[in-house]
Amino acid sequence: MYDLLLKGGTILDPSQIIHQRMDLAITGNKISQLSPSIAETEAAEVVDVAGKIVTPGLIDIHTHVFAPVRERNINHPDMAGVFGGVTTVADAGSPGPGNFQDFSEVVLEQAQTKVYSFLSIFRDRSSGMMTEESDIDVDGVVKVAQERPGLVKGVKVLVYPRTVQAMGLRHVEAARAAAREAGIRIMMHIGDIGPKDQIPTSPEVTRQALSMLEPGDIITHVLSPLNGAALDPEGKLFPELKEAQERGVILDPAYGDFNFSWERAEAVLSQGLIPDTIGTDIEIQSGVGMRAVSTRGLLEYMAFFLDLGFSLEEVVRMTTVNPAKGLGIEHRSGSLEVGREADVSVLEVLEGRWQLTDAIGVSRVGSKALVPVATIKSGQVIEPGEGLHPWGWAPPTAVEAGVEVSD
Repeated sequence: MYDLLLKGGTILDPSQIIHQRMDLAITGNKISQLSPSIAETEAAEVVDVAGKIVTPGLIDIHTHVFAPVRERNINHPDMAGVFGGVTTVADAGSPGPGNFQDFSEVVLEQAQTKVYSFLSIFRDRSSGMMTEESDIDVDGVVKVAQERPGLVKGVKVLVYPRTVQAMGLRHVEAARAAAREAGIRIMMHIGDIGPKDQIPTSPEVTRQALSMLEPGDIITHVLSPLNGAALDPEGKLFPELKEAQERGVILDPAYGDFNFSWERAEAVLSQGLIPDTIGTDIEIQSGVGMRAVSTRGLLEYMAFFLDLGFSLEEVVRMTTVNPAKGLGIEHRSGSLEVGREADVSVLEVLEGRWQLTDAIGVSRVGSKALVPVATIKSGQVIEPGEGLHPWGWAPPTAVEAGVEVSD
């Protein structure tokens, strides 16, 4: 007897090359059967998912579910996770080793979503972006990573003007030392966030930083329109990006507030660079620091990639099996294989006219959007919560956004 049966859905699991109508049964917290037909009488609870897409639990490899100042954590961490169809997230450097305990108490103890961490290479992020070498804490990162090996997946480091002008790439060297000693990954931010009148990161510095990464490390914001990201001032792809991907470095786009434009995405894609994952850089604590508004959830951002010409199968691969490998959790996540933990996303594909606005205000009309129907986390069914925006989890339509959108 199964505990839960998802009946009549279309299973889309790139890890097993499955895209067909099948039933999925769960016993306890494990997937126990995949079959073209499982009798409803064999399960204690049956959920009709006919006409819906059933995927491995979605994974967002780049989120911010914690504000470095503890008292500013207003929104529930599951707003980036199970409330919106995502079973697993990685927080990308919100805490450092000095305030990791706050992160544990504020986020980990209340989240139904599985949350992993990339620690900042700087000791304590509560005072903002660090520019002093004395704030680097290699020993602290190693200590926390060794104490919480199942939770800490990497160390986050930013290559952008304020830090580079203060210390060159010594913080990157420190992150590399910490990562290698602790056996974790580096997630490297590229792209010059900050005032427009700042001295931009030179192409030479960006190229040097990219060449410092090793297989398993992650480069984030590869579709950013900002200076210092994927393209040089002449619009040519940094060759070190392609070389990094070829040696096993993971490439992630991560929209956030500043880091996606249609023009830049097409320029990067046309030069043969295809991101491995679809992280969001979602910031659920709106109004904190540089974040003016709550940013996009994973399902909303996936619609952007459908409009770029990626197939539904490719988009699901970029949000399941690929980020699972990027986090080193492919043995437990990113697949609906029998015997795996029962992390499942049930989604609906909606046809329509969806406003897809990039970070510089350019909008396109997308024809497909995804919304959550249910999230199953470790065998437990979680109903969708309210979206981060008034229009819900899908992108807004032109009418909802109150703007004109041309094709």
